[in-house]
Amino acid sequence: MEATTTNGDVIIRYRTLGEGKPLVMLHGFTDSSESWAEMGYAAPLAAAGHRLILIDARGHGGSSRPQDPAAYSAWHRAGDVAAVLDAVGLERADLFGYSMGGWSALTFAGTFPNRVGRLIVGGAHPFGQSMAFYREAVAPGISNWIAILEHLGGPLSDAWKARILANDLAALQAAVAEDRPDISATLAGLERLCLFYVGTEDSLRAQIRRCAQLLPQAEILELPGCNHLTALLRTDLVLPRLLPFLSD
Repeated sequence: MEATTTNGDVIIRYRTLGEGKPLVMLHGFTDSSESWAEMGYAAPLAAAGHRLILIDARGHGGSSRPQDPAAYSAWHRAGDVAAVLDAVGLERADLFGYSMGGWSALTFAGTFPNRVGRLIVGGAHPFGQSMAFYREAVAPGISNWIAILEHLGGPLSDAWKARILANDLAALQAAVAEDRPDISATLAGLERLCLFYVGTEDSLRAQIRRCAQLLPQAEILELPGCNHLTALLRTDLVLPRLLPFLSD
């Protein structure tokens, strides 16, 4: 089922799939909620008894595309997830986010800790991070970003490229116009089961390991030889750890 809700004047599109324990899924930069199915995450998770709530991040997919950098603050991103949970009548859910989606999951956990069950974060950490790489990557246009992704992970499908190209360049640039602030203090003492995963070739690895060591109930999965993109694509390595983590 596809639906929309609002957070202030921003429309957030989301889709639901399956029945059972709710799991919010938050995609990465330039992507949309449809990619969870293409990458092979959605079907196994739904079959394992999870009600998936797949959100298009603001500036992406079918959600509103504000062009003001101020619209992409941590507070706004956390509020988008809360608005969707309210719309589907849920007080609390497990969260799973990758890269930009992982950072959004962390901001939500820090802002609304009582609304988080288990937390899965791939390729993201809560410490300050420069967005210069992303700003430079999309400055020449969206096609340049696709070339970078294909350099990291090999050829993208036609459907994936079409989803990326459907984005609004000005909105993408606004989304990464400001560096990410350090939100680690909001997570201090977070008493939730957390699973972090990261490729051993990801430049964010050290910071993600640091975060996993700080949180009292966190564990980490490191994927040998994987970079920031291929760690997301290796569902054969991720799902065998992710599925029991959610169900134990």
